Amino acid sequence: MEIHLFLWIFSAAGSGFNDKSDLDPSLYNQDWMGSIPDETFISAIPIPGTQESLSLTGGPLVVSQVWSLEKQLRVGVRYFDLRAWIWLSSSTDIDIRNGNWGIPQGATLASVFREVLGFLDAHRSEAVLMKVTPSGLFQDSVAQKVKKLVEKFESRIWAKVSVPTLKQVRGKIVFLQNKHFTWGTENHKSKFFESNKLTDVEYKIKHVRWHLCGHYILLTETASPLYRSPKTLARSVNQQLSHLVRSRRRSGCLGVLSLAFPSAALIRDIIGLGVCGCGPPEPSGPGPEPPPGPETPEPE
Repeated sequence: MEIHLFLWIFSAAGSGFNDKSDLDPSLYNQDWMGSIPDETFISAIPIPGTQESLSLTGGPLVVSQVWSLEKQLRVGVRYFDLRAWIWLSSSTDIDIRNGNWGIPQGATLASVFREVLGFLDAHRSEAVLMKVTPSGLFQDSVAQKVKKLVEKFESRIWAKVSVPTLKQVRGKIVFLQNKHFTWGTENHKSKFFESNKLTDVEYKIKHVRWHLCGHYILLTETASPLYRSPKTLARSVNQQLSHLVRSRRRSGCLGVLSLAFPSAALIRDIIGLGVCGCGPPEPSGPGPEPPPGPETPEPE
């Protein structure tokens, strides 16, 4: 067993990719935020996340993850991307489905909140970031129902626009803003990837570092086109990110990295980047580089 585990870790380490549903308990990373000082802004912490976090069934054009929510939490994932649907405008439950195809994933937003908060009850040093995107035909109704559900859990969910310190949100969910919600913590998409290729990352990091110190949360993700397998894209993207993360050991300043099919090794390496050091943006040429603009609306 030990030899097989070593070979599995070794093969996945460089690729950053994993499509095996098994997760050995030796790879758990359940309390990794415990060593981070209370006064650290959540935006300054490198956070491993998953894209289409609960798209676990539905075929090769749908599946984006192989680990259940429980396993993702245990391995160290602290950002979750969820697509919320209702079947009818009168529906009371908010379903979690795949964003592109609307395939049900056997979970509701309420059940996700309860499971995440149950984990946080047992691991009080941790905080979990969550982005919920209303999808389907009744997006306005979904948004209203999400707001009411968040209000039911208001003592355990940070939904302010301002970026909190870790002390303020240990044991809580940090709900991220998007085009459907004027409330929720401000976040912008990074521009590290262009056409699914990492481009001029070091240059770009210099000009976002200052904003990671409490201004907004930086989010890196690469959405799979409708007719392209998330697994195919993840093999390329995860390898690029794995090389980037390993080249920046103890350097931080990458924000949230949202991934399909991440390996435990890549998650561990993201955690190991360390907190971003605060400082003003470095000058470049005749004028300052503008910070990244607000996130681009996702295709519905």
